[in-house]
Amino acid sequence: MEKKINGLIVIIIAIVSVVATVVIASKLLDTTGKVNQGGVRVSDIIIESTAKLTEVQDKESPLTKLSDLAFDISQTNDINILLEVQQEISQINIENFSINYPQLKGNLEFGQKDYEQYEINEQLVSLPIKTEKQDDYYIVSLCLDNDNVLQDKSVDDSIEELQYDARIFDILGVDTNQLKFGVSFDLVVTDITGKIAKTTINLNMPTDETFTKGMSILRQDASQFIFTFLN
Repeated sequence: MEKKINGLIVIIIAIVSVVATVVIASKLLDTTGKVNQGGVRVSDIIIESTAKLTEVQDKESPLTKLSDLAFDISQTNDINILLEVQQEISQINIENFSINYPQLKGNLEFGQKDYEQYEINEQLVSLPIKTEKQDDYYIVSLCLDNDNVLQDKSVDDSIEELQYDARIFDILGVDTNQLKFGVSFDLVVTDITGKIAKTTINLNMPTDETFTKGMSILRQDASQFIFTFLN
């Protein structure tokens, strides 16, 4: 009986220790960047990268093996930014957009999936962003796609299994380094009092894992993105 009680005490102590550790860690994460960023801070940034395959062959043609299929292939990147604010936001804009183009380039488009997307060119100067609000947080969801980077492509006759993801580039013998690129833009936030804050976002995508595992989810170090007030 004594052994059982001792064992129970050990378990309770272990659970209490774990809970205490989680609480302390969450408090530390909550305060990251607050001293420097005042009323607006980047709480989190996640990039999800993969590929989209669209079948383009004639539907009436007989299909007996995978190599009978033909695809248009796009490389896609979803960027989700979580903003913590002290004042309600009236407007968010993307400004000063610049990109280091990938060597393999289709139709590069930037925007938001459920709204209009824009071809990347010199006319992309300022882009108003629609956001989703949750408590004291705003979610900025963007997408940056290399659309139709490969067109009318088929796999080799030896391929017997195919996943509809970014592993297709390796299967086709594409040098995936030619698909990587960097992007930079200013995230400009205006709150309901008229105060304007700005931070510059620099991102590189996609990662090696995108091509080896078919997709990747990469969390950025949010503390490097510091807002400064412009007025």
